[in-house]
Amino acid sequence: MMIDLEKFADHVGIARDYYDCNGQYTQITKEARLATLGAMGYDLKDEKGLQNIILKEEITPYNEILDPVTVIREGERPFIMMRTLEKLSEAAVLSWTLTLESGEVYKGSCPLNEIEIADYEEVQGRVYDTRRFIIPNEFPQEVASLPLGYHTFKVAIDDGVVHYDSIEQSLIITPLKCYEPEEIKQGRKFWGVSVQLYSLRSRNNWGVGDFHDLKLLLKAVHDRGGEFVGLNPLHAGYPANPDPDMISPYSPSSRRWLNIIYISVPDVPEFSTCSVAKNYVASSAFTKKLQSLRDRDYVDYKSVLDLKLKVLEMIFDYNRMTDRRSNRGKKFLEFINQGGESLMSMATYDAMQRTFYQKGINAWGWMKFPKEYQECHGPFVIKWRELNKELVYFYCYLQFLAQEQLQDAYQAACDEGMVLGTYRDLAVGVSEGSCDVWADSDDIYRGSAEIGAPPDPLGPLGQSWGLATIEPHALRRSRYKQLIELYRANMQSCGALRIDHAAGLYRFWWVPVEHKATEGAYVNNNIHDWLGIIALESQRNKCMIIAEDLGTIPLELRIALKEVGALSYKLFFGEKAHDGGYIAPQDYEKQALSAVTTHDMPTLLGWWSDYDLKMGQELGIYTEDDVKRIGDERKYNKQRILDSLHGLGSVGEEVPRNANDIPQMTHELILGIERHMCRGSCVLFSSQIEDWIGVLKPVNVPGTFREYPNWRRKLTVNIEDLDKDNFVKELTKAMTQAREEASDK
Repeated sequence: MMIDLEKFADHVGIARDYYDCNGQYTQITKEARLATLGAMGYDLKDEKGLQNIILKEEITPYNEILDPVTVIREGERPFIMMRTLEKLSEAAVLSWTLTLESGEVYKGSCPLNEIEIADYEEVQGRVYDTRRFIIPNEFPQEVASLPLGYHTFKVAIDDGVVHYDSIEQSLIITPLKCYEPEEIKQGRKFWGVSVQLYSLRSRNNWGVGDFHDLKLLLKAVHDRGGEFVGLNPLHAGYPANPDPDMISPYSPSSRRWLNIIYISVPDVPEFSTCSVAKNYVASSAFTKKLQSLRDRDYVDYKSVLDLKLKVLEMIFDYNRMTDRRSNRGKKFLEFINQGGESLMSMATYDAMQRTFYQKGINAWGWMKFPKEYQECHGPFVIKWRELNKELVYFYCYLQFLAQEQLQDAYQAACDEGMVLGTYRDLAVGVSEGSCDVWADSDDIYRGSAEIGAPPDPLGPLGQSWGLATIEPHALRRSRYKQLIELYRANMQSCGALRIDHAAGLYRFWWVPVEHKATEGAYVNNNIHDWLGIIALESQRNKCMIIAEDLGTIPLELRIALKEVGALSYKLFFGEKAHDGGYIAPQDYEKQALSAVTTHDMPTLLGWWSDYDLKMGQELGIYTEDDVKRIGDERKYNKQRILDSLHGLGSVGEEVPRNANDIPQMTHELILGIERHMCRGSCVLFSSQIEDWIGVLKPVNVPGTFREYPNWRRKLTVNIEDLDKDNFVKELTKAMTQAREEASDK
């Protein structure tokens, strides 16, 4: 047979077209669609082999009778679809087994002909009926309403001659809505701050912001009236990689585990009893090195990690953490048991990478490991882990400490009465050379394409982010195991989770290797299933969901996010009316988090002074013409901002009405902008500490890699001194008052 590749691309969910962020209809080229089909794992050059694969994929759902997973949300018709051969005996009997998440098992049977036929079709010369098994009609009274959670379901059909067994289906029952704190249900509105954790300065950290600093910041923010601290992704990085530029929190090694650089060594319980470590830390040489790292304007990741890991190894070796006779040993071993295969793979990856680098191998990703170690679950890796058990356990210990300290900071905030406490950030994906890809036992990742974005105003040439793609059909076949673990892990120790690039819930822009970002295509995900799982984990973990829905977002996704109760993301600079003016924050959508800027934008000080344009020209991002064009547009925008602030009474005559009279950002203008946003309708407003203390340089410059020290710039003030600043006191007081006023409306 001749294969219609375009139709097959339709079948696997590769889009033919889309509407861009400006509402412009855009067709995806045939070449891009076929390249994406190849990146999904189909060999388009082997027509016979491809035919066999297509035939196998076509018949598999009918042979398996049930789908691998069914997600049913509250209020939806409780159907389980099954496929049976048309020509079965009239005497055929269907037997079913339902196993609840709690372990309870229910069984039953009925004549097959009592199960409604919803459709039929001919597949490979045989006719199959699609039957609709209705829940809870067929179940006993005690399970008339299935509880929320992860259950399993399977059936068997016996017609007296042949016996058919289905696969075991994962039956997921999910709530309609994500979690919402009672205070927000009651109409209260809150402010908080967003910060890059590594950028925090303090008198006692070791050259990078850590979990102890987070605890201090949470208290400081709450004391001033704030209810949350939003963080950059805390995902595991590459502690053994000596490359100073491989530190982006948005290109992690694992989104399931934490970045160990954030461990506060003095807060480790075993540190106080380890004389070797204490003496080493107290030495003059160590103290001098430590002060040097604290004083730097940019984080020196390698030097910080070298210091921390050396001391933490002393602590681990001294305390014999795998000793079951101590309470800490029991707790640690229980952590290892709960972490399971995922934790062991993460620890093994870090231990291996470190060992290979020490041997002179540039092991920046698992593809650069010696060949026998490139298979995570292979015999060579298993043997290596056994021979290097103590080193692997050490990296398990680091994850143990990181989880413990993050939870401690969050619990302290809860004990103080903070409504949300920490809010975490979930990155879009992981890099191709990451632990998550290496340890992928479900074969969901594809290395022949990268996640990116089509052209938009922020990236006119499109974007390709170097992140591995996830094949949606393989993910579904795996019963969403890794997706569930991912959301569950990232909803720990926080009151809210921000999902970066929420467009990915609906579809991802795949950029096949050796193709430009403009030559990609959208691959659709199963948004119904994904949002159901997110809602279930959100409710179970009492964690709000914030969807970063900027850029090219389909209307269907916006509607679905609203229905499930996820907060939208509103940026002041992006909320403009058709006449070029700025929309009043009071007219923003209520179900949203608003902010003035983000980590990908210049600070307020940098934006108003055009520092980002000057720097962009020096870095080669902007031409002289670009600077002129953007600068002229910015002058116009500054004036419209002032018009809005004055028009709504967010500033008084202390702020000039003419933008030309304000060459530099002032305290009065910053206070006015923050007050302006806090008076808005959004339930949450997130400020940036950089704008409180007048930081000029950005933390990240999109479009650069080695040209600018991204993800390293520190704040200019110690946390301990933050609350001593009179302007910070005045600003936070005004923000708190404005939020209270907004809550009363």
